[in-house]
Amino acid sequence: MKVLIVDDERAIGRLIETSLNNRGFTARWIDRADNIVEEVRTFSPDVILLDINMPGKSGFEALKEIREKGINTPVIMISILSQDFNIDMAYDLGATDYITKPFSLNHLIRKLERLLR
Repeated sequence: MKVLIVDDERAIGRLIETSLNNRGFTARWIDRADNIVEEVRTFSPDVILLDINMPGKSGFEALKEIREKGINTPVIMISILSQDFNIDMAYDLGATDYITKPFSLNHLIRKLERLLR
């Protein structure tokens, strides 16, 4: 399974990327969502992990853009924002799931494996 990780926090992005690659996934981390459509079309991920608060284009804006371009790749939002408003907005824009930071890598991996089914 190919996973595109979009998170501006280097430590988190690299940790997720390394952990997923060590567990048999093909993971790629990028630190900005400014070119999200091009990145998705180039890498062709099976799932996207997308942070919300990033410099430049936010995760909400990125999610809206990829859905408007007809890209239906599952998107799991990952964010420190845990208010219902943010979670509802993510689902309204087309997110598949939502995980709040901090989260367990095992929990994330189980969610990804569930998407494989």
